[in-house]
Amino acid sequence: MSYPARIADSGGLAPGRQRFSHRQEEVLDTVEAVFRREGLRGVRMGDLATEANCSRSTLYEIAPGKEQLLLLVLDRMMRRISLRGATAIDQADTNMDRIRAMLASGALDFADLGPRFLDGVRSYAPARMLLDHWIAVCRDTLEDLIDDAIAEREIRPVNGRVVAEVMFASVLRFTDPDFTRTSRVTTADALSGIVDLLLDGLRPR
Repeated sequence: MSYPARIADSGGLAPGRQRFSHRQEEVLDTVEAVFRREGLRGVRMGDLATEANCSRSTLYEIAPGKEQLLLLVLDRMMRRISLRGATAIDQADTNMDRIRAMLASGALDFADLGPRFLDGVRSYAPARMLLDHWIAVCRDTLEDLIDDAIAEREIRPVNGRVVAEVMFASVLRFTDPDFTRTSRVTTADALSGIVDLLLDGLRPR
């Protein structure tokens, strides 16, 4: 099974909650933009309806409240990010290139979510759990890539699970809102440097 197909089967929400009309998808696109700009706490359903140029009843047909809308938006965004990373993996030639492609693509997309959106996600426990689910999906994919690289002797024998955890912890640090607020290094430069450092350290000695 290709990596995009595997990601498509790994959704964090029940499949039935992913069936939306074209108009509902447009509304969710607008809701996503508002959450990314404003976060969760300062947004009301009326604000979202105004921004989306729809009635509140249209929003309530999609989800019963703004927190549930956040879950839907987050799941769509993480699925989109994960599928882009999976497509980058499938297009790479070597296992090392696949690891780099996944980390670079996914991390930059994740960083682009913005601090207000991520703060909103982390302030709402179900959203945190959903984010953790998607991180686990991507981490498991990374572990598979590392194990494949070990088998092909592109990197030295290591514990794939431990290395995947370290890589994700490093990447998540550089996409954390606190980092983006306080660091003098751009997220893109930081991610490029940490990916190079991690992969160079795994090459056979």
